Amino acid sequence: MKAFFSTAFGGPEVSFYGELPDPSPGIGQLLVEVIAVSLNAADIKIKRGDLKSYTGSVFPKILGSDFAGIVKEVGPGTTGFNRGDRVYGMTSVFTGKPGALAELLTVDKVKVRPVPAGMTFEEAAALPAASLTAINGLRTCMITAGKELLINGATGGVGHFAVQIAKALGAVVTATCSPDNAGFARKLGAHNVIGYRRKDLVSAGRKYDAILDAYGRMEYADARRLLKRGGIYASTLFVPPSGISSFFLKHVYGKRLTAANMRAEPEDYQEIERMFLEKKLYPVIENYFTLDKAASAFELAEHGKHRGKIVVTV
Repeated sequence: MKAFFSTAFGGPEVSFYGELPDPSPGIGQLLVEVIAVSLNAADIKIKRGDLKSYTGSVFPKILGSDFAGIVKEVGPGTTGFNRGDRVYGMTSVFTGKPGALAELLTVDKVKVRPVPAGMTFEEAAALPAASLTAINGLRTCMITAGKELLINGATGGVGHFAVQIAKALGAVVTATCSPDNAGFARKLGAHNVIGYRRKDLVSAGRKYDAILDAYGRMEYADARRLLKRGGIYASTLFVPPSGISSFFLKHVYGKRLTAANMRAEPEDYQEIERMFLEKKLYPVIENYFTLDKAASAFELAEHGKHRGKIVVTV
């Protein structure tokens, strides 16, 4: 099969498009003919080696976790799926298993869901990690109708989903993004838009019930100042502050800093599928690459200024 893989941790100099052996499904697995894959920030970190304590150092390493495709073969003892089914989901790249940037993928059936009617393969591949992180981040922020919410990095992969979900929940959304993306953020559902630089945050004239930091780079001092008493800051790249800082934030300022982690339970998938079918949530895909151009997709994801999701078609 054709695949995009790395022979070591690093950049484009150790990544290749070429032939690798076809995989075979084991017990409880499916062999999927991959149609589309979307990139996430975690894929870049895996490629660089930032997460090698989780992913292991076995090479060649096929990259990419979010996928959509067609069941080609059902493994022994595997029930619930049939050859020809349209499916999507996430493969466990974090555990060292092969990723989805290949013509064929073996994946545990518990990681797979049927593609809903009316959803394309590209849309399905764009949903899992980013939308599930967004929805659980908003849940962590305790967002309900009328809450004042600031979304930092509102036009990226996680952020553009978070704006749409927060709007559907009835929150009053303020988005941070570049001036060029202000109109895009408003189209997604943001009520207010401000710049993402620290000077823009410092000059912001309102306080918020919650901050979802989809970019993960906001200074804790800014988060503390922008939050109302009792407010919550949740970050996709959360690094816990010192014990003394945490104590003062919680007990003196009445504010909480926490992580916006992904959760991928069946009810989470069901919620994003329902919102998609009700036209309250959609993936924005402005950049498509073919598998043989996956290196360019990674270059854009790491160094470009893309909006929404990047999809690789196989």
